[in-house]
Amino acid sequence: MYKIGMTGVLLIALGACNMERPIETRIKENPSTFCNPLNLDYRFMKIDGGNGIREAADPVVTHFKGQYFLFASKSSGYWYSSDFSSWTHVVVPDSVLPVEDYAPAVFEYEGHLYYTASSGGNAMLYRSDNPQAGFWEKVKEIPSYWDPAFYVENDKLYLYYGSSPVNPIYGTVLDLKTLEIIKEPFPCLNSDKEHHGWERSGAYHEEPQRPYIEGAWMTEHNGKYYLQYATPGTQWKTYADGTYVADSPVGPFVYAPNNPVSYKPGGFIGGAGHGCLFQVGPNYWKAATNSISIRHWFERRLSFYPAYFDADGYLYSETAFGDYPMFLPTEETGKNIRPEWMLLSFHKPVTASSVKDDFSVEKLVDEDVRTAWVANSNQEEWVQIDLLNPCKVYAIQVNYDEYGANQKGIVPDVYQSYVLSASKNGKDWYVIADKSRKKTDTPHDYIEFEVPFDTRYIKWENKAYTVSSNVSLREIRVFGKGYGKKPEKVQVLHVERDSVDACKCRLIWDPVSNADGYVIRYGISPDKLYNSIQVSNDSARLDFRGLNADQNYYFSIAAYNENGISQYLENLNKH
Repeated sequence: MYKIGMTGVLLIALGACNMERPIETRIKENPSTFCNPLNLDYRFMKIDGGNGIREAADPVVTHFKGQYFLFASKSSGYWYSSDFSSWTHVVVPDSVLPVEDYAPAVFEYEGHLYYTASSGGNAMLYRSDNPQAGFWEKVKEIPSYWDPAFYVENDKLYLYYGSSPVNPIYGTVLDLKTLEIIKEPFPCLNSDKEHHGWERSGAYHEEPQRPYIEGAWMTEHNGKYYLQYATPGTQWKTYADGTYVADSPVGPFVYAPNNPVSYKPGGFIGGAGHGCLFQVGPNYWKAATNSISIRHWFERRLSFYPAYFDADGYLYSETAFGDYPMFLPTEETGKNIRPEWMLLSFHKPVTASSVKDDFSVEKLVDEDVRTAWVANSNQEEWVQIDLLNPCKVYAIQVNYDEYGANQKGIVPDVYQSYVLSASKNGKDWYVIADKSRKKTDTPHDYIEFEVPFDTRYIKWENKAYTVSSNVSLREIRVFGKGYGKKPEKVQVLHVERDSVDACKCRLIWDPVSNADGYVIRYGISPDKLYNSIQVSNDSARLDFRGLNADQNYYFSIAAYNENGISQYLENLNKH
């Protein structure tokens, strides 16, 4: 009897050792990171043919009375935040402010925030000393035209504007006290698609038509004036910003050789044009427009990217892995812009409760905002991702789609409720994020965990979805660290400049077996490889059409996967 009893105890002890340890974590209440595109309650279009399509574009960010205000086109108002993580939407009726006009423009002067937006000619200027409450008053009618942007210096108000495939960006100067014109409109810059390949239209700069030149923005830095502009068109993932530089806010303006200065043609969501530069303490950030443009050209989102001026005065934005988690904007200095978390869910096996038509569940992990999985209902639907190997998870982004939606404008009862669970073996599940009672609209919900956790499986379960009768998701993106090896360094990178059109080049490299993709950096000197292109497929070749014809270039390449980024291989020959 004694032997049997001891054996039983021993078996129980061994069984306990083999039991799965529960996965324990919690959502970080005060996150240190965010993930593009911004998780805002993007408004549905009001225009004919825009039912059920969300949009926001042409962002302007300004600091006013302790809050950061974010204005964007067609948003039925604006947002404010003190920490860039939690945003409050101030809904303003058209009778108070012309929020249905495109490209809002704002400036601060003597304790008031001033506002106007695009028009065909003159437009009313409004002001508020309490924009959080939505109170605005009319000031005076001033020139506005299309895509206005303000810059204030001393007692002068500089206004830049223009949106056209033909006409240039113009500037004019007003007296800040009287708001009367003191310098008539003058041309500042225009497109030159023959010499500036990145200005050419198309998803790959392949279209022959003249590009739109629009979205002006002025920034002064160290006595230099940077007049920024957007091109080639908001519907392209190649939408980007360039800059001309002058010694005066009225020019003459000289083209910056490292253009574009904000460019993101690849990754989960493309486009980094028509926005603004804003400061958080000494640090610069770029607010930009992203393109989805599937159901409508103006189906767009907003993103923030770190921006810099180098020692030689060159402006640039860091958009490599620009839709991976980044540290929130703060006043702290330094270039540690994002944690070393990688995408764990890319092309991993995924199953779902149901699939409607051709909206396959594999589209949930294809790293493309323009595709989506659609379920047969908006009831008890679920999705399960197998990460294939144990991984340490730090954050998850849940990107909702709007399949079948027909709303217009601001809709107060639109929300998505769900639960996220994790499992190490696919059988024992533990809730890691319970948002089953959430009644807010979060189309790009981002969760950072207080404590990272090890898991292999992630499960999303729908609890409520009031957008349409079919719940749909663009992507579930799981971020963290794998326990495997990061890719080996790419060994060979060939670059061949086109002999007929110097805006084109061909890059060919030796593929790396365990890579999820590649990042190509290029620039005007070996220490200025400021632009990047993310290639997340099995290709080992890129035909690129975005160079400046009269500029030499240098290139480098790195491979990446869920475990990290390889060393960069540099091709520092002139091309």
